[in-house]
Amino acid sequence: MPTSSNPALPRNHTDHSPGTGSLIRCFFAVWLAMAASQDARPTLAQATSTRVGSPSNQTDHKDVTPESIREAFRETHQGFSSDELILQDKLRDAFLQELGIAPKQESQFDEQRAALRALLQLRKRGDLDVPTTQRSSESSASINAAIPTAEIAIRTVLDRHDAMIDDVLCDPRMRTELQQEAERLSKNISAETVRRAVLRLRKSRRLRPELVLRVADWDRTVTTHPVNQLHLESLPNTPGVYLFRDSTGYLYIGEAVRLRDRIGDHLRGSHNAGLSKVLSDSEANPVTLELHAFPNDSPAKKITVRRAYESELIRSRHPRFNLQP
Repeated sequence: MPTSSNPALPRNHTDHSPGTGSLIRCFFAVWLAMAASQDARPTLAQATSTRVGSPSNQTDHKDVTPESIREAFRETHQGFSSDELILQDKLRDAFLQELGIAPKQESQFDEQRAALRALLQLRKRGDLDVPTTQRSSESSASINAAIPTAEIAIRTVLDRHDAMIDDVLCDPRMRTELQQEAERLSKNISAETVRRAVLRLRKSRRLRPELVLRVADWDRTVTTHPVNQLHLESLPNTPGVYLFRDSTGYLYIGEAVRLRDRIGDHLRGSHNAGLSKVLSDSEANPVTLELHAFPNDSPAKKITVRRAYESELIRSRHPRFNLQP
């Protein structure tokens, strides 16, 4: 039996105190336990990292490739076409979230536009390869009823940004502008109905750019103003073209070398009897003024140029109180 080397212990006491090797093994075991505990505990970076669906409402981006676009569409389209997915808020949001893009997050609006444009490009090239089995339940009559409002709204946004229809439908900022312009004419009109009417207009080729603007870039500024809230002094007094419109469509289109002065003439008593009657009742039937203003040193300072543009607008927009050119 081993004896204790410690004189304070009785001779028959077994010494269980660890030797050097035992101490090393003991410390090593403690270190392993501590390391395992640290590994099981999330680091600060892990604990604060954002995950999809976390309360921070941010998303982890996926690589947006044709394959990921196709797969996201397959997972979220619910049988509808790519056009319908872009028109319907719920479908569009689900598609974007599948790609790791937050639909309402302004910092990701550019990614949203790019992803939706990529989806349309796949469809146009015939590379989407996902069957469509569902159609919108909205009636054709409802869409047709929205066409006058939709035409004015989309033309205003297209003119303002020199954009294409796909740009407006894919870009969340321009989509918002489209709805704002539509609601100037029809307060409670559905955003999805407006978009469907825009697509119908595009398919009927009624939204081609005016010829004069396809051959010239005049640094045009397009603004809209409710007539019953109009402050004349806020209007530009530069060359341009003006359009009066209401919920039924375009009313009158004209040109002027000084827009503010000409609009003032109309508001004091238009020479056009039909327009004068509508303007006098603009409280009951809201009228909107749309201005296409050009810099003083642009080609629009020449009356022949302004009249060419005016004629193109009259030809494409069919205002009620103008003679067709």
